[in-house]
Amino acid sequence: MRDIHVPRDKIYIPVLGFGCSSLTSVGRKQALRLLEGAFDAGIRYFDVARYYGYGEAEGILGTFLKSRRSQVTVTTKFGIEPPRPTSTLRVALGIGRRFLRLVPSARKVVQQHTSAFVNVKGNAFSAADAQRNLETSLRELGTDYIDFYLLHDYVSNESSSEEVVAFLQKCVRMGKIRTFGLGTRIDSVMCALEHEPDLCAVIQFQNSVLTRNRGKLPSEIANRLVITHGALGDGYRLLWSFLQENPKTANAWSGRLGLDCSEKKTLAALMLNYAVEANSGGMVLFSSRNAERLRYDAESVRAPKVKPWQIKAFAELVELTPCRC
Repeated sequence: MRDIHVPRDKIYIPVLGFGCSSLTSVGRKQALRLLEGAFDAGIRYFDVARYYGYGEAEGILGTFLKSRRSQVTVTTKFGIEPPRPTSTLRVALGIGRRFLRLVPSARKVVQQHTSAFVNVKGNAFSAADAQRNLETSLRELGTDYIDFYLLHDYVSNESSSEEVVAFLQKCVRMGKIRTFGLGTRIDSVMCALEHEPDLCAVIQFQNSVLTRNRGKLPSEIANRLVITHGALGDGYRLLWSFLQENPKTANAWSGRLGLDCSEKKTLAALMLNYAVEANSGGMVLFSSRNAERLRYDAESVRAPKVKPWQIKAFAELVELTPCRC
């Protein structure tokens, strides 16, 4: 898989990374199989957070990393802290996960009901918060350093972040983290680039053919690694439903692109390769709860069958659809 250079560092990483936000929804054994499948498909970058899986995702990734730490790059995030485990929470999560395996389409409903049992602490961005979460993440991941340590859903409002920046810089000098940055909404990224540039060595935000945030960045992003996520996910489901409900449009797209747009794999390949092209020089995260689909998605970027002109034409067609958001 094509590699990209990480600014301010002497490392290269594949253009495609695996997001671990949904690992715990499939059960531990399946989650480990998915991570193995991603690695076998050429993925060497794994993105997690303290909050993912209500605090359980880092531990699963840590199990996978035991024999591979030196071969992969790992990002984790702090700022949204998972709730303390309780018997009520464990029961609620267990029921929700079993139901999701039977009815995957009910994911949002299950999340809404489960959230009633969860007390999440957000905006935990002090130096003390960063230190406490970093120590927990290192333990859960079974490693002595984090490659990229990001502030999770940080809201930049021109306030001072000197204390946490000083702490994170100290961690870089100590070798506990390689570098740090932000994983948040595009508006906060834009504000931080202007007012808190020291937090922006790595910037991560949503970007897809339906949510085109990458073009909002300044034309010159010197010495910063840009990571985008959400290339598929809800946008894929929205666009797929639109094409299913409008077969004439799907046929017209197929004729224009010379591809079968009624095929799920074709749509996923177009959307994923659009995200890669849109973030030239940066990295794109994707995820999947299906091992076969994961391999296909990774292969569609490693050896793309869609051509640049088809990706461009696809983006133009999407821009004209009523589901554009």
